[in-house]
Amino acid sequence: MLVEDIGSAELTMEVPVDSNKLKEELLDRFPSLITRQFMIAVNKQKINENVTLKANDEIALIPPFAGG
Repeated sequence: MLVEDIGSAELTMEVPVDSNKLKEELLDRFPSLITRQFMIAVNKQKINENVTLKANDEIALIPPFAGG
């Protein structure tokens, strides 16, 4: 569903200062994401707090999942 909201599986954009700013910019650019739950991963590591971003960091939006 996140891909449908963004319109692509990949997106290139200017590097925001940190992950909080990234989320803010994504929600501004793609308002339908406001209703979605997702986590952010930076360089394949899920983050739970605000982190500084650098050029060429790989960011992934991870939808909720269940398993057992």
